[in-house]
Amino acid sequence: MKISTLVARHSGIISDDTDDVMSAILDAYDRHVDMVYRVCYSMMGNKQDAEDAAQTVFVKLMENDRPFTSIEHEKAWLILTARNHCRDMHRKWWKKKVVDLDPSVMELAGTATMERRELEDNLRRLPSTLRLLLYLYYYEGYKVVEIAEMLTLNPNTVKSQMRSARKRLKLQMGDDRVE
Repeated sequence: MKISTLVARHSGIISDDTDDVMSAILDAYDRHVDMVYRVCYSMMGNKQDAEDAAQTVFVKLMENDRPFTSIEHEKAWLILTARNHCRDMHRKWWKKKVVDLDPSVMELAGTATMERRELEDNLRRLPSTLRLLLYLYYYEGYKVVEIAEMLTLNPNTVKSQMRSARKRLKLQMGDDRVE
């Protein structure tokens, strides 16, 4: 497994030279930008806010002085930072006043299937914490135990919240048969 340049810098393998640090941050950006954007998008619900949040997460990475022990540690830190930043954004008073003008919602009907659009709309109606759990499980492929460790939750809490999220999603989509 390739060692992260940020991990190497904090381990003393490479120097704290500005070029090395920038190279390390660019490597981390290349490795994780898609995942951070998807986490932000799953919590924010629109492209513009997700892009802003992902950018802020990487700015926080540049300001971060904590050493990472591995690439997985770096990835977990980015996921938690993205989650926390998105939560903070939802708490802002102006966020409640903004109208969602996401281009994917305004696409022509022929571009996306109706089922996919309905699923996306119903996912957006779920609370952001439930959306994040579903995203990490179904899209990122994390196991329940890994999600629980990452979000500092009890595994049983993660399981029950995921069950609740799936149940709410089924009800929103009009499937009356609930497990």
